[in-house]
Amino acid sequence: MSNQEGRDVFSYLKKQNDGQTFASKSWRKFKQDPLIPIFFGLTCTALFGGLRAMGRGDKVASNRFMRMRVVMQTGCLFALAYAGVKGRLIVDRDGKRPGVDRNNTTATKMPPGIPPPPPGA
Repeated sequence: MSNQEGRDVFSYLKKQNDGQTFASKSWRKFKQDPLIPIFFGLTCTALFGGLRAMGRGDKVASNRFMRMRVVMQTGCLFALAYAGVKGRLIVDRDGKRPGVDRNNTTATKMPPGIPPPPPGA
């Protein structure tokens, strides 16, 4: 699929692929942070169980499922927060975070109206 200029619309996705299939990338991500997809699956299960109970007219079961959904969503948010913190704490053997170049002295271009950060920040 291409746009009006003839460029491939999904070229940015192809550049990010790095030769990985969707399944291999998903499995790698699952091994890195297994709590996120587990809590997501439990949240969906509780949601659909609550909707099913609501459709049958079982108010008690529907309330229980919806309460469980809230608990599972909270767990998912904590798992996401933990994964974010853990990602910031990952360091290599030299004590540096991967992907962060502390020696890069080139200034980043700021959008108009935003002042540059103070020196040494």
